[in-house]
Order: sequence, then structure tokens, then C-alpha cells
Amino acid sequence: MILLTGMVIALVVSLILTPLLSRLSVKTGMVDRTVKTRQGGIPTLGGVAIFLGFAVSISAGLLIFPVLPGESIADTSLSWQTICVLMLSAGFLMALTGFIDDKFQLSPFMKLLLHSLVAVIAGVFFLLKGAQIRLFLDAGSIAWLAAPVTLIWLLGITNSINLLDHADGVTAGVSAISALFFAALNYMHGNPAVAFISVALAGASLGFLFFNFPPASTFMGDCGSNFLGFMLGIIAVLGVYTPKDSIPYIAVLSPLLILAVPLVDTVMVLVYRRNHGTPLFQGDKNHLAHRLMRMGYSSKTTVIMLYIFSVILGTLALLLPTLRVYQAVLAFVNAIGVISIFAIFIAHGERDTDK
Repeated sequence: MILLTGMVIALVVSLILTPLLSRLSVKTGMVDRTVKTRQGGIPTLGGVAIFLGFAVSISAGLLIFPVLPGESIADTSLSWQTICVLMLSAGFLMALTGFIDDKFQLSPFMKLLLHSLVAVIAGVFFLLKGAQIRLFLDAGSIAWLAAPVTLIWLLGITNSINLLDHADGVTAGVSAISALFFAALNYMHGNPAVAFISVALAGASLGFLFFNFPPASTFMGDCGSNFLGFMLGIIAVLGVYTPKDSIPYIAVLSPLLILAVPLVDTVMVLVYRRNHGTPLFQGDKNHLAHRLMRMGYSSKTTVIMLYIFSVILGTLALLLPTLRVYQAVLAFVNAIGVISIFAIFIAHGERDTDK
């Protein structure tokens, strides 16, 4: 009931605010003019609706549920109230950074630099509270690596989600699916605070998706993709993915599977740019969705394919904690094989269409 409340509040707020902010976006000229419409372009303030839907849900959760059942968050000293304040503060900072980019149209390099700088600053907030990737880095001479590895992870996921946002419906849908799997895993392992935050993020994304599914009537802009990326990154760090008394090292496998679509997209885009001699930080139309559409799939079919891919890998992430260690490792290796086949399918399929 608690999780359902959080999700419904976020979804309803986002659903109501998205069209209102779209009108405001048109009036203020914050539209994507690369897409011609009667309004002069596609509104780009959808990310503000996503953030506000999330923020209202978290704020309502604090008021309605001052105490949540369950254990400490990812073995840190963070309380329910503290994590909510941190998430809202960091989320606002990331959304504001993206809004500035949407407003002033920064160069690709400046955009990456600003996003990364803010991701590091926001990440430090959590590191100071003990939220970091530990796994095998929690003791011994390499314990100091936990902080930089956490920051690299947050940078990577934030920018991966930002890169993924190049086709209607992809980022909002994949983010919602990922957040729901994070919610399910954390609920299963006694971490209701992160589960609540995850469903709030999913609800806000789904409310926006009503207007962003192809053909989109509004875009989330960098405001939305920055916010979603950082939230998913920190949720992955704060999450609990294995039962008590199990080997914790396999915990890293579940977040990697849940976030496989944006991670694979980033790797394939960077490889494509390197192979074709194009600048690594320059935007293009060589993301997973673009390449699938060049192979002849419609925009709706492409988006649904990526959703299905995300659901399959997320389902495997749910199963990992129920397996023995060697079984979990084998399942993860098989998942890597499936991802590789998918990547080869796209690369060869696109080549065939060019002949």
C-alpha cells in the first residue's frame, strides 16, 4: 500500500503537469525546433514535470509515512528522512543543470562538463553520508577506491541516460522499467525506503510517458534525462540486492542488468563514433533506437523492442538473488552473451540495409 501510494501520487502529478508545462514551454520559446509543428517545435519542459512529480511524491511520503518499516539503507546510517532530503536536493540540482542546458543550448563538450561536475558535487553529498559502492572495496589497502568508483558509476549512469534520450519514449519508458525492478528487489530484501523512492521515480516517468510515447508531443530535455540518470545511479548504490548472509559480491550484477539498455547504448555509440572517426562528445543519430529504425522498424516497434529487452534483463536481475553464486555468475555470463548477440544483430542488420 505504501509503495502504491508513492507511485500513484507521482504518476498523477506528472500526468497533470506535463501538458501544463508544455503550454508554458511554447509560450516561453523553449521548444525543439528541429521538429516542425504548428507550435514551431516540440516543448522541452517535460523534465520539470518528471522532477515535480517525483518531488511531490517524496514530500507526501515524508508526511504520510514519517517512519517506514525495514532496515537501514544499504548498511549506511541514512534515515528515511535524510535520504529523502538528499534525493530531493540532488535531484533538484541535476534537474536545474539540465534546465540551464535546455535554455541556453550549451555545446556538447560544455554540456558533458557541466553535467559531470554537478554529478560529482551531488555524489559527494551521498559519499559524506556513507553511501558508496563497497562490495570487495570495503576493507584492506584498496578500501579508498570505494569513493572514486562510486563517483565514476554516478557519472557513467547520469551521462548514459542523457545519451539514451534521442528517440521518443525510450528514456522515460526504460527509466520507469528500471526503477520498478529496483523497487521490486529492494522490497524483497527489506529496504522499503529505496523501494519507495524507486516507485516514485517510475510513476513520474510513466506520467510523462503518456505524452512522450511516439509520436511525442513533448520532450523531457536534459532537465529530465539528467535527473533520471542521477536518481537511477544513486538508487543502484543505495539498493540491497542479496539476502542476508549471502556473498555480497554478486550484488553488482543486478544493477548492471537492470541498467543494461542505457549502458549498452553508450558503449555502442562510443564504439561507432571511434570507428567512424567522429567526435566522441558530438551528438548524432547512431543510438540503438536510431539504428533499429534505419533497419526498417517503426518508431513504436523500436521502442517496444527496447522495453522488452529491458524487462527480460530486469527479470533476470530479480532471479539472481535466488541462485547459488556459481549459478548467478553463469546467468550473468549468459546475459552478456544475449546482449552481445543483440549488438551484433544491430551492427550487421544496419550494414545489410546500407548495401
